[in-house]
Amino acid sequence: MPALNGISFARTDTDTFVTQLLRIQHDLSIDRSRMRNNITLRHLRAFVAIAERGGYTAAAQFLNISQSALSRTIVEIEEELDTRLFERTTRRVVVTASGEQLLMNARRVLEEFDSAMSRFQLYHSGLNGVVSLAALSSVASIILPTVISEFRKARPNVRMSVKDGFAEEVVNYVSNGQVDFGITSFPKAKGRLVCERIVADRLICICSKSHRFANMETVSWNDLAGEDFVAFDPLSSIRTCVDRALQIAEIQLGTVTEVRDVGAVAGLVSADLGVSAVPSLVLPMMQFCEFAEKELVNPVVEREIYLIHDPQTPMPPAAGILMEMLRQGAKQEFRIPTGARWLDKSQPDPTRKK
Repeated sequence: MPALNGISFARTDTDTFVTQLLRIQHDLSIDRSRMRNNITLRHLRAFVAIAERGGYTAAAQFLNISQSALSRTIVEIEEELDTRLFERTTRRVVVTASGEQLLMNARRVLEEFDSAMSRFQLYHSGLNGVVSLAALSSVASIILPTVISEFRKARPNVRMSVKDGFAEEVVNYVSNGQVDFGITSFPKAKGRLVCERIVADRLICICSKSHRFANMETVSWNDLAGEDFVAFDPLSSIRTCVDRALQIAEIQLGTVTEVRDVGAVAGLVSADLGVSAVPSLVLPMMQFCEFAEKELVNPVVEREIYLIHDPQTPMPPAAGILMEMLRQGAKQEFRIPTGARWLDKSQPDPTRKK
C-alpha cells in the first residue's frame, strides 16, 4: 500500500478500475497492446463532469475550462481506450455502455483520491495524525495536561502518546526515534539532538512537621549538613541537580536513603526518616502526605527543563505545533506551579557558556 507522508492510499479501487478497463477492451475486441494507461485524474474529472451534468457546456463551466479543451480531453480518453464514451445528439449527450462501466469506476477512483488528499491536508495542517513524546514524570503530570488541553481545543482529532521516565530515558527515546520529541533535564550530549530551555523550577526543602526545619523561615544548604536525607534514584534528574548543589556547597549529609518513586520520597520524609530537596514541579505530586515546605536558599538552585528533538528525523506537523506552544509557554501564560517558571526564548542559555 503506497503512502504519502504517513497517509496510506488504498490500491483496491485503482486496481479495480484498471481491471474494468481491460474488461471493456476485451468485450469490444480491442488490442490490449495499444493501451498505454495514459489516462490521468484530469481525464477522469472531465469525463465524470460531462456525464453528471449532461453536456459539454455545463461541464466546461463547472471545470472552468473552455469547451474546446474539454472536447479534446474526451477525445484523448476515447483514443486511449479505443471506444466511444458518449453518444451525441442535437439536444443531449448520452453515456454509452462502455462509458457507464468507466463512469462507475472513475467515480470510485476520484472519491478515494479526494478523500485521501483531504486526510493528507488535515495531517499537513496539524489537524490530524499522532504526536508521540517522552517527558519527565513531573512534566508529564504537571505541565503537559494544561498545554495539551489547549492544543486539543483546535485539534481534537490528533492522538497523543506520552511516555514518562527518567531524564536519560527521555533522551534515549528521542535518540532512538521512538518519539517525536522529549522534555527532560540535564540532557547529556547526544550527537545531533537540539536542546532548548523552556522551564526552570526551584529546589525546595521538605521535612516532617516535627522536624526542626519546620519552625524555620528558610533553610540554607549549609543547614543540611549532617541531616539524614531522602534522595532520589541516581538516574533521576532531581538527584543530579541536588548532588551538584551539595558538592558545590561542600555539604556532607547524614544517612542517605535512596528511593525511585516520588511518592516514596514524600512518605519517608513525612515519617521523619530524613529531609529532602525536591523541585517545585514535583510538590503537587506529593500532596497526599503531610510535610513542611521551606525555601532552600544560599544559593537558590533551579533545575532547568529542556525541549529536545532530532532535527534529522521527520516530524509530524502536529508535533511541530505542540513543540512551538511549549516554546511559547511564557507568552501563552500556561498555568505552572509556584516556584516554577516558563523561560522566554530570548533569555540566554547558561549551559552554552564555556
